[in-house]
Amino acid sequence: MEAKVSNSTNSRQRIRKDKQTTGKRKTTKKTKKKVYMNEKPQRYLHSIFIIHLLINIKLKTSASFRAIAKIAVIININFNLSLKIPSHETVIIWVEKIGYYRLAKSKPSANDWIIILDHSVSIGQKKLFVIYGIRESDINFNRPIKLSDLTPLRQICKKKWSGEIISSILSELKNELHHIIYAVGDHGSDIKKGLELAEIPHVHDVTHHFALILEKLYKKDTEYQELTKKLSHVRMTIGQTDISHFLPNKQRTKSRYLNINIISDFSINMLKYLDKTDDEKVIEKFNWLKEYSSLIRELDQIRKVVFKIEKIVKTNGLNTKTIKKCYKILSVLSTSKAIQLKEQVKLYLYDTLNLLSDRKSILCTSDIIESAFGKYKNYISCNSMAGITRLALCISAFTASLSKNEIREALEYTKMQDLKKWTTDNIGTTLYQKRKIAFAGL
Repeated sequence: MEAKVSNSTNSRQRIRKDKQTTGKRKTTKKTKKKVYMNEKPQRYLHSIFIIHLLINIKLKTSASFRAIAKIAVIININFNLSLKIPSHETVIIWVEKIGYYRLAKSKPSANDWIIILDHSVSIGQKKLFVIYGIRESDINFNRPIKLSDLTPLRQICKKKWSGEIISSILSELKNELHHIIYAVGDHGSDIKKGLELAEIPHVHDVTHHFALILEKLYKKDTEYQELTKKLSHVRMTIGQTDISHFLPNKQRTKSRYLNINIISDFSINMLKYLDKTDDEKVIEKFNWLKEYSSLIRELDQIRKVVFKIEKIVKTNGLNTKTIKKCYKILSVLSTSKAIQLKEQVKLYLYDTLNLLSDRKSILCTSDIIESAFGKYKNYISCNSMAGITRLALCISAFTASLSKNEIREALEYTKMQDLKKWTTDNIGTTLYQKRKIAFAGL
């Protein structure tokens, strides 16, 4: 009987201890969560939770700064968090500080740096010059490069650029990094000259180079010019009709050859549709395409070949293995212009490989910097007066890991006077500031 009582007592004691332990665990989790929700970077009114959340939403989506501030209000109300909510101007400053921190942070001295550089399209009277860097040892040649793989090295805004100006920036950068193996970019005259003067090998971006080949092949081709003009004319005539769903894609003059797939993709699909439809309105507006069927099929074949080669090279880099794959893809080209393209592409692949014959694989795409410019233009699209402002620092912020610790470190490290000095040194007087000065005292 005593043994039974003893066992029963021990069992109750164990249950009581288990409950106490579970309670402590729950309390610990709740405490940690509470601390995280209320924890603040030094000198900041807002919690690291809300800062981390909103910065991630902003830099990983296309939501505007004003939308981000409203999202914070919705989260606060629906989850009953009682957190201090920032204005959209505050979120802008956070992004700028992260960008400045990424740009100002010291870079490791190494002998395997590769740089990717380009100018933005003119915004106002100025162009923004951006240089990203990546260590060759950090490149994963099993996938395309991501913004988070890159290190921002320079962001400078000027009215006029020259090879000499770019050369001086690159020479300074070489001293800072120790050694730059090569640079990837388009063949803009000032960038090309700047790299030559700085004695940095220049790998021509594969997309831009292929666009130049296509431009040489079709710029003076009468049949191709007729096709593009007729497609543009049809676009203007059927926009308000009941067949407007067949509207040809808009052709951008500056990138018509870069985006030749826009023309070929639409045209080949329309030819297929014309073979099976009896819609008189569609036939009336598009039957003329059949006169260009040979050209359209040639363009379609070229488009597919170029896409496959670009995908291989952009994903796996340029090396002996990828060149063999590219040669095999090129072998399907058969028309006169397609054969010319084949020879020009082979020459590009061969020359690029020989330019850096001591490298196992070569990075030959600068698409990532174009992507960053595109995101930046989306940020400023709602303000035509913005021009190039301090918000250009978001181009550096795009490369951040966006971890809680990095965001905290960036905000605590960067002061407002740092942002103001950087703006004075690298951006100058903005369009909005010029307007304020002009209207002052009126």
